[in-house]
Amino acid sequence: MMSLNLSKYFLILCYFFWIFIPNSIAQDIEDPFAFNRDLIADEIYDSKHYMTGNWGGFRSKLYEMGIKPTATYYLSVLGNPVGGQKKGIQYAGLLNAYLDLDLERLLKIKRTRFIISGSWASGKSLSDEDIGNFFTVSQVFSGQAVRLYQLFIESELIEETLRVAVGRMGVGDEFSTAEIFYNYVSTAINGHPISLPINDRAYFSDPQTSWAARMELTPIRDFYLKAGVYNSNPEVGRDSAHGLDFSFREGVIVIAEIGHLRNRYQDSSGLFGRYAFGAFYDTRDFKELSDETKKQNGNYSFYWIIEQMVFRENAFDDQGLKPWTSFTISPDESINTFPFFISGGLVYKGLFPSREFDKTAFGFAYGKISEDVPDKDYELMLELTYLIQAKRWLDIQPDVQWIVNPGGNSDTPNALVIGMQMVLNL
Repeated sequence: MMSLNLSKYFLILCYFFWIFIPNSIAQDIEDPFAFNRDLIADEIYDSKHYMTGNWGGFRSKLYEMGIKPTATYYLSVLGNPVGGQKKGIQYAGLLNAYLDLDLERLLKIKRTRFIISGSWASGKSLSDEDIGNFFTVSQVFSGQAVRLYQLFIESELIEETLRVAVGRMGVGDEFSTAEIFYNYVSTAINGHPISLPINDRAYFSDPQTSWAARMELTPIRDFYLKAGVYNSNPEVGRDSAHGLDFSFREGVIVIAEIGHLRNRYQDSSGLFGRYAFGAFYDTRDFKELSDETKKQNGNYSFYWIIEQMVFRENAFDDQGLKPWTSFTISPDESINTFPFFISGGLVYKGLFPSREFDKTAFGFAYGKISEDVPDKDYELMLELTYLIQAKRWLDIQPDVQWIVNPGGNSDTPNALVIGMQMVLNL
């Protein structure tokens, strides 16, 4: 009965949003530096991008002064009518609020900004509560806490060439990520490959951060190099600290990424592509999977990200098809749950007539579990999702996932996950 009811409501929601929600206008921005979805800056201020509008003209005045307040609310409602450890439905919410200060306008400090943000995470994880799988089905779930999120200053020392930042940042918000990943609901894909934070609990991303310094260099037009140092201490991200644990202890993550961006400028005539390779080393001690009383010093991983548009409907916009893939290798199986992980998929923007800004996406994620973890083999996730841009400030996303071998345990039935995610730019 639960399976039939959940499936019925899901289909009704899909039909409603397809028929009754008008199309709207959006603009994709390819940025080799900060992929944090909430901090992609608008070149031209437009109050229509915000649900709460212009606040009677006050918002635009703040923007002209160099003060940009934004808030984004993510929510997901997902259920597993089939499979998993038990059937269930769970809600998760995440509110991120930012204050982006342009210090060039405010204090005459050229090409410099200061970011301070906070978050409120609520709800429960369907994966933890009901399915029992590694690849968390909702990227929205981030614990249950109010916390300080980011706190950093960023300066473009050489215009369009060298940018540096210092403060509280998440390594996963800056590295091993791509804008195309945000078209998915599953944490296996959304943000960055999930194998990295599973293997290294200090590999933080929204809304967890640690002390860090990073630099970004664009030596020539289509290439970039990023490098950073991040404090490696998993306890800093605990809910009870509320993002206020400012200690610097245990170790550091040293990370670098090099990438090639093809045809990313507005005057480019070819199809967009991105090719990136990165590696990191964590200096802290790691418990062995087969015997937690034993520890090893240091851990390292490699990752690759490839996306390449193969079809564009016309030369004036980015409607068309983008295949992509990413994979990670963490060679030491004695301390890494997923020594090998691969994900990939297809994203088509404007697949259906009159819905040219919607996105249809299919994705998969496969992780091979370490032989040092007994009675576990692999986990596989398949996802089909449709992102509806209902308004400039509202995305609605029906979603279906199929979880094979949940938790790497063949005794747990494969799980069907259905539901939806919403994103509101307040």
